Amino acid sequence: MNVPSRSLDEETLARAVLTYCLDSADAMMYALLKGTGSAAGALRLIADGGPGKHEGVVTAACKALDAAFINGITRWGRTINARGMSSFHGSLASWQQRLATLPSHDPQQLERWFTAEGTQWIIAPHSPYWPAQLADLSLRTDWAAPLCLWGRGDPETLVSCSKPVGIVGSRGVSDYGRRCAYELARQAARSGHVVVSGGALGTDAAAHWGALAAMDEVGAGISGRTVAVFAGGLNHIGPKSNARLFERIVEGKGALVSELCPATIPEARRFLLRNRLIAALSSTVIVAQARARSGALNTAGWAGELNRELYAVPGDVTMPHNTGCNRLIQEGKASIVCSLSDIGELCHEAHRPHTTTPSQDEDNPPSDDSGHCEEDGGTNTTGNDILHAIRACRSRFGDASADGILSILNESHPGEYSIATIMQELGAMELSGIITMGAGRISIAPGGA
Repeated sequence: MNVPSRSLDEETLARAVLTYCLDSADAMMYALLKGTGSAAGALRLIADGGPGKHEGVVTAACKALDAAFINGITRWGRTINARGMSSFHGSLASWQQRLATLPSHDPQQLERWFTAEGTQWIIAPHSPYWPAQLADLSLRTDWAAPLCLWGRGDPETLVSCSKPVGIVGSRGVSDYGRRCAYELARQAARSGHVVVSGGALGTDAAAHWGALAAMDEVGAGISGRTVAVFAGGLNHIGPKSNARLFERIVEGKGALVSELCPATIPEARRFLLRNRLIAALSSTVIVAQARARSGALNTAGWAGELNRELYAVPGDVTMPHNTGCNRLIQEGKASIVCSLSDIGELCHEAHRPHTTTPSQDEDNPPSDDSGHCEEDGGTNTTGNDILHAIRACRSRFGDASADGILSILNESHPGEYSIATIMQELGAMELSGIITMGAGRISIAPGGA
């Protein structure tokens, strides 16, 4: 599957437009969407509050935007003051200026433009191919998760492994580091795990090639796939010397992905933001080789902040290529990789790639009044499970909390639910009026179920 054949739904297209309005990952936009409940609603308010609109429309939109932003910040667990509101208003003006530069406002023309004439797909959080672990970027840090993802290749790759393995390291890698990255990736992919890296020269390329080698050895139905995450739009993937590698990733049902619009230039600062996506997509991050100031150490920092399992390959202390990894191990930030052959020590159990069977309305986002969790109606199994867990929590502990719900679900559905998935579903259920959340307590709303 190279490109989903259906047209973009309104919510996904709105998220693409809002991404175009941003300079980079933006916590303020995330808070606004959390307050409005949908990207389409937020986009309408931003447009109505911009220049060229009737004064009454602008006033009403600005009031609604302020209220939504404050609501979103509060629901996110943050606080807001006058300085924060002033920053929001500055960002809002910037978004509106950027919105005015769109080449068209016709949805069909915009879709062709945002998908590079249909050569790239776009997925949003309501897509069955969306990797739920990206929500950790909003739960554990002040950086927001992507509004959407652009891609080439097979989007199913992103959900074909519940705990992907990220392998990163320096571009100027030694033969030792290149071999370590290649072999670790090959072993991981042979066990069915998705291998995530950054598509760069050196360590990244070795990791991708190792995963592709596993596919050649054991077959596409058994081997894990590989995902390359880029710091710019997919019209600017590079380096050019890796062009054949990128072709092979797509041919092998892997994926090339970015959180940025197709024409976005991969400026230096965007690589550090890209690193957070590699860490967030991964359950385990392995630094194969890194110098003292390698960008891979930034990825390792994100892995630590996101509570990922972090490993580093030790190396010859006389070689500067190994300083970064040796220091991670010395400081206790990473566990040591003792063998290249026993990947089972670093990853979860081997498995075949998971497959997803999208429903007929896979592209329809949940709306605020859709009854996000009509218990026993078969509309949302996840929501039903969480409602049962809330009741069990109250019965067992007196109150229901996210940690308590996770504990209950780990008993009834071992390994199926992460805290990110639970928090994402709880947020949607609160917007739908099914539950209420406050002071760390979660309750089922009257008439909620």
